Amino acid sequence: MSVQVELKPDWARIAFPSTEPNGEPAFADFHYFWLRHNCPCLNGCRHTATKERLIDAAVIPLEIRPLRASVESNPEDNAPAVVFVWEPISTKDDTGELVSPAGEKEHVSIFPVQWLRENAYSLSRERVHELPPHDAALVTIDYNDYAPEYGSLSDSNSIKYKATLFEKLSKYGVAVIRNRGDNTEDIVYDFIDSSADVIPSHFGRIEHLRTGNTENANNDQLGYTNSAVRLHTDQCYSESVPGFQFLHCIRPADIGGDNYFVHAESAANYLKTEINSRAYELLTTVPVKFDRKQSKFQAHYTTPILRLSDKVDPKTNERRLEQVRYSYFTQGAQTTVPFSQLREWYEAQQVWDKLLYRDDFQIKADLQSGDVVIYDNLKVLHARNGFSGPRHMAGVYLDSADLWSHLGAAKIEAQALAVAA
Repeated sequence: MSVQVELKPDWARIAFPSTEPNGEPAFADFHYFWLRHNCPCLNGCRHTATKERLIDAAVIPLEIRPLRASVESNPEDNAPAVVFVWEPISTKDDTGELVSPAGEKEHVSIFPVQWLRENAYSLSRERVHELPPHDAALVTIDYNDYAPEYGSLSDSNSIKYKATLFEKLSKYGVAVIRNRGDNTEDIVYDFIDSSADVIPSHFGRIEHLRTGNTENANNDQLGYTNSAVRLHTDQCYSESVPGFQFLHCIRPADIGGDNYFVHAESAANYLKTEINSRAYELLTTVPVKFDRKQSKFQAHYTTPILRLSDKVDPKTNERRLEQVRYSYFTQGAQTTVPFSQLREWYEAQQVWDKLLYRDDFQIKADLQSGDVVIYDNLKVLHARNGFSGPRHMAGVYLDSADLWSHLGAAKIEAQALAVAA
């Protein structure tokens, strides 16, 4: 096998010619900032006479990405090399000031394959996490495929519809249902048995998220304004958090108001293995006080942003991520971290937040009248853009056990129908 290079979002994977007894090629992953810092060129990165490093690690943007990469012959000895092409970056002059390179449109780094193999710091690593799901098509269901024009479902179509919901929520933690209808109460029982009910909150049984709200109690909060609401999970200030929420679009905004979601469990795993394990450690260990203060309601709860299981998973020998609590608007003052460590904790939050707002981490949904989105409130973050016009969403909380029992039963019935067919 020849040398191959694959550009991932945050690092490059280079597959080397096989040296393994079973013929499997060895590979190594390299961070882009590491590659740029170790550029061997004599055009500003190494001294032309001594070959000593000139470029300072402090000037390498940690988010740097190559424009392109290829495997070619090294002009010096015709040996195989991996060539990375970058946008120019500023470097330090003799006084320590950053200066832009004059006349350089692209910067080329040529790495001998042998050098990369000798300096591989992650050879054939096993613990790799891919990006969270971010394609809205993966999570979208059209109700008209099961009951055209809001019609009633046959028994078999109802089973198929709910089995599909089970699959989407199991895999992605979120499902968008187009053309579901206009009756919020009916929609509740898409997800739970008729003997179960929704989980009421201090806002009421069903929230009507719109400006000028008069139906709900304690409506002095962001959800009842037209302001943007950034990524968060709901009710972080409660010890017992609703497992699921669905939003039913009664009327979209005239301008703006689109929803977006991040599978936070996947994002946390990506943070841990691909970006910054120390940030992950801090987010799983440092307690945060979530404090909801309203004119007629107050509640608070203290826990890390990322809560791990008490027991170690025997398959991974690690504690499993069980819940994400993240809410900037109810996060209280941090008083549990020593003075010398507080900056590090804030930096961990910023690394995490920066990941969440990458386009390749988010699922975006422009809900129209009759559309529904449902998501796992323990593992999926949700948000909306600011808007103008009379946008109206009905919000409903559901118990996880009720939902999985109901949809799980449909999944089993769907499998039986498929066998019978």
